Amino acid sequence: MGGDRLRTLARAWPVGVMLIAPWVALQAPFVRHAIVDLADRMHRGEAVALAQYVVGYCLGALILLPKALLSGLAGYAYGPVKGFCVALPSATLGACCSFGMGRLLAKTRYGRLITDTARFKLIDTVVRTDGLRIAILLRLAPVMPQPLLSLGLGATALPLWQLVVSMLVGLAPATVIHAYLGSLVRSAMELIATDGAKALSPRNVAVALGGLAVTGVVLYAIGQMAKRALAKAIAQSSTPEHGGAPLAP
Repeated sequence: MGGDRLRTLARAWPVGVMLIAPWVALQAPFVRHAIVDLADRMHRGEAVALAQYVVGYCLGALILLPKALLSGLAGYAYGPVKGFCVALPSATLGACCSFGMGRLLAKTRYGRLITDTARFKLIDTVVRTDGLRIAILLRLAPVMPQPLLSLGLGATALPLWQLVVSMLVGLAPATVIHAYLGSLVRSAMELIATDGAKALSPRNVAVALGGLAVTGVVLYAIGQMAKRALAKAIAQSSTPEHGGAPLAP
């Protein structure tokens, strides 16, 4: 058992690097300057800046930049409603890029080390059984960073159209929150501030608490329901009548 765990950890080290990479990237002054400059030009209504934002969202999804930051930029530049309408399609397009990258990585030698494991085969079986519902539940339940989830789903049999629908449906509640919070900040620098106390002014925090109290409770309830439904779906897909295989210890 100990040897198996060590081998699992050895396979997982690239995931750890991917999770650390966004934090490292955001520490670079030129990255911060580029984000602030883009957000300010979006705020001024430059059409080119909007196109650059969409492209930047796709690149950000590939390096696992936080979705809250990327969607918050749209909220800051365009307000909560228009920001949401810009952020959600951009997030979906970014997920498609991560999904495609996952498809390519699954064909590599390292990818096969993961896809050939019993646990991954179970996940693939679940996706084949009820892929759209599972993908939506995974979006609603905060299981892992969304770009990393899209990357992982790319290695399964999930069709691209189901990934798109899962993004548009499952990620809408969180995107509403991110765009709204982004619309409250006074400058783009507040969105990427490392000190959480500086991210929002006291006035903005008071407004956010009032406006998001009910929404936050509902979103938490949805997440809990999604986790339970996801666990039930996996259990059902693991039974013999569904053609699944039992989870390896």
